[in-house]
Amino acid sequence: MNENIPDNHTIWDAVMQSRMDIAELKGMLTMHFRDGEHHHPPCAPAANMQRMMLTAAGASILALLSALGTIVWQLTGGR
Repeated sequence: MNENIPDNHTIWDAVMQSRMDIAELKGMLTMHFRDGEHHHPPCAPAANMQRMMLTAAGASILALLSALGTIVWQLTGGR
C-alpha cells in the first residue's frame, strides 16, 4: 500500500478533531456575538476571528472591484 495514503483511523481522527474544533468555534461565536452581551475588550480568539473576517471581506471587495473594472475595460474596447 502507498505510504502517502492515510488509513481509515487517521482519517477518522482528523474528522473528529475537525468536528471538535468547529463545535468550539461555534460556542465561542455564540458567546461573543449573542444579542445584548458585549465583551470589551474581546478575548484574543474573538479578536483574531474578527480581524480574519474583516480581511476576508476586504479581499472579496477588492476582487469584486477588479472584476467590475475588467468588465468595464472589455465593454469600452480595452483602450
